[in-house]
Amino acid sequence: MIINLPKNIDPLRESIEKIKKELSNIDSSDFDKDKQKSILKKAKENLPKLENDIKELIESLKKYILSCNSIQVLEYFSALYSFSITDATTKDIDDDKNFKWDYLHSLILSIGVLNDKECNKETLQNIKETLEKLERESIIYLMLTSDFNGEPNQIKFLQSAHNMIVRGDSYSQHKIQMCKELFSRFDEVLKNKYNIASNDIIDELINVANYPIKNFEVQVKYHSEIMLAHQDFKQKIEQCSDEKTAVFLEQYKQSASLKHTDDKLQKIYNETGVLFGDSFFKIYKTSLPHKILEYLSVELGENTDFKEGKIEFFPINNTCIYDKPIVKIKNEYYCFNSVLIHYNLHTLLENIILNIISPEEHQRSYYKKKGEYLEDKSLDLIQQILPTCEVYKNLKYGIDNEVDGIVIYDGHIFIVESKSSKFTLGARHGDINKIKRNIKDIIEKAYQQAIRAKKYILSNESVEFRDKNKKVVLTINKKDINSIYLINVTLEPLNHISSNLSSLKEFGFIQNDEWIWSVYLNDLRIISEIIELPSEFLVYIERRIKYNDYHQIKTAEEIDIFGYFLKAGLYFDDIDFPDKGFMLNIDSSFSKNIDLYYYWKEGLLDEVQKKPSLFDDCKDNIKFLAKKIENTNKKTFQFSQNFC
Repeated sequence: MIINLPKNIDPLRESIEKIKKELSNIDSSDFDKDKQKSILKKAKENLPKLENDIKELIESLKKYILSCNSIQVLEYFSALYSFSITDATTKDIDDDKNFKWDYLHSLILSIGVLNDKECNKETLQNIKETLEKLERESIIYLMLTSDFNGEPNQIKFLQSAHNMIVRGDSYSQHKIQMCKELFSRFDEVLKNKYNIASNDIIDELINVANYPIKNFEVQVKYHSEIMLAHQDFKQKIEQCSDEKTAVFLEQYKQSASLKHTDDKLQKIYNETGVLFGDSFFKIYKTSLPHKILEYLSVELGENTDFKEGKIEFFPINNTCIYDKPIVKIKNEYYCFNSVLIHYNLHTLLENIILNIISPEEHQRSYYKKKGEYLEDKSLDLIQQILPTCEVYKNLKYGIDNEVDGIVIYDGHIFIVESKSSKFTLGARHGDINKIKRNIKDIIEKAYQQAIRAKKYILSNESVEFRDKNKKVVLTINKKDINSIYLINVTLEPLNHISSNLSSLKEFGFIQNDEWIWSVYLNDLRIISEIIELPSEFLVYIERRIKYNDYHQIKTAEEIDIFGYFLKAGLYFDDIDFPDKGFMLNIDSSFSKNIDLYYYWKEGLLDEVQKKPSLFDDCKDNIKFLAKKIENTNKKTFQFSQNFC
């Protein structure tokens, strides 16, 4: 049964049509490759000056930091960039303040000199302005130096720029949920070594990340009590004549009201361990084992890797702050950069575990369990989207071939391959050779395995799949197949690489005539929570895979594509793209309502946010009708490609 739904207004489509008209009036020689190379060559002639400018900006930052108390600098910029009131969260969504804060954090931990001189406003403002200039100059530098084999390379630039600017790959609740699901499989290892379970470590790390806000609230309590005492004191002293003031002051020192205030202040300290006027960022109490706290800590001057690079202290140089988010100063611990814990929770737990177990047999067991978790969770989430589907895991076929999972729903077959390999640090920094090696392990192997399974399914009128005991558990008849989709679920986000698979063809990957949907686990989790009807998912995966045909459209994140689908349908088949000189981005504005919804769920917004929906701009009776038809369990029900 086919249902045609009304189309939405598509702002991207309108932009393309407008741009095409404008391009028709431009001389096509403007897009000549030789001409573009000439322009790029001239720009590169200024590289030495650009490098020198960047070095001067970095030297200026070092000079400002060394001129005053670096701890005050850390505290000031942590409060400026880390604290956010609920009313400001909406404005902060697209802010790049995390780059500035992470860079400054890395630089201070590299310099490692304490100066007791008070910071003044001018110095702090100079640091802020210099950070902004450094960011602009560094992006230009990355753009001009992103060559591979002598040619400008988009993947190299996008990856290195993304690594420099963007922080975080999941909403906090999803990152915590994923870590608790995954690392609970290693509780025995953690308990034997540290007498603590993974969930307790995760909860305490989040507690540590929340210390600045909690400490701020404690200081507010102190301040409130002191202000009440001050008002009481002021009222009483105003009633005294001048000649009795000295007597009053002596009596007040022994008064019940002052003792009452002292008792309340002492109670706050007894309950919290926080001293009045102390740093918001100090960690007063933690149930983390001391060895774990030490393992996650770094002292001033220990971030030595950040200096190593073609340009010392360049923003994408290696830094330890993501593996060691806690700062140790004179045997006390501080959490200046709370988001580092939220963003890197997965890495922190993995490092703790790999530091315990030996690098041979036990680590192989670790990676095996990690892979099994990804396989299980991937299939669980797909089943959540398609509640009445049939799910088969770890199947064998042919002589010795395997497939991680097959999901069958209403004649649609989903071949699922899960890859838990790491996207390494070098690849994140834009090293093309390392990107190629990682992509081969994470996407290309999954692609080839899925293609092989699809060819097997289509090779005969009827095919069989076996379990590990060689028992036939699934028989597929070709006549029952409506469509076959290939899915690759990853445990790490690949961002623009998986969002724009067409760009991998230049490396010799994804060479067949069909595409796979490569998706990060927590992006799949978001989609599973927002999709309300199986038919919505069928339309999305159809169009999501087809999206790879349109190399003219780029995006950095899966959720931006999904947000575009919810708003405008993700349908480009009837668009006549310009032949030359055209590229358009699906930007983060399309996923902003998804961001706001999850920020509200995490308590970062006071105003209630509506759950995003495919049918937000369509009539309610459309959704009612779709649900009604699906609930009849009629076979081969799907939406038309022409909808919303």
